[in-house]
Amino acid sequence: MTQFDQNPAFAAVAAAITERRTVKQFLPTPVAPDVIERLIELAVWAPNHRLNEPWRFYVLTGHACARLGEIAGAITAAKISAVGGEASVAARKGSEAAATWASVPTLVFITMVGDANPEVDLENYGAVCCAIQNFTLAAHVAGIGTSWSSGAVAASPDLLTLVGAGKNERMVGLIRVGYLDPAASPATSRRKPGVAFTRWIEQAPEPVPAPAL
Repeated sequence: MTQFDQNPAFAAVAAAITERRTVKQFLPTPVAPDVIERLIELAVWAPNHRLNEPWRFYVLTGHACARLGEIAGAITAAKISAVGGEASVAARKGSEAAATWASVPTLVFITMVGDANPEVDLENYGAVCCAIQNFTLAAHVAGIGTSWSSGAVAASPDLLTLVGAGKNERMVGLIRVGYLDPAASPATSRRKPGVAFTRWIEQAPEPVPAPAL
């Protein structure tokens, strides 16, 4: 505990960070458009070097979610077939994957605008990741669950085509968004203490002398 933990604003932010969890079980009701828009407005206040604003948001609902389900089903079936799985199993698993993705109430596909300069490109990616963190934290505080996916479905070129993304855009995340299902078991998680990954550097090491010729 620090002196800052007595500050209500600090305590509220700390609680949001430590209590947020990945959620994949939702009520079927889509999240209201004005709520999604508000979450996106908070997302774009992420740290953003050079103010490039490299994020792009695509909100999928209704038939778009159904089409995403078809994409997910095809990817799943192809994976199973590629490793020698039976056609019937591939078809069944593909159908299950399609139904699972299509049942998500709201999906937010988030891309980044790439840059030919590797330094700027990396900065852009980091900025969009921070925007996603803003989005998920704000959603959590609002009682809305989220799940950040970056796997084969999110990375599918067909998804970029579906949303009409520009040629210089790349996927950063496909976010499942929905109202929490009270019947679902609360998600749990754990983290090692931050001190386990921290080193305090007070002095620079002495330079190593060059070997004598």
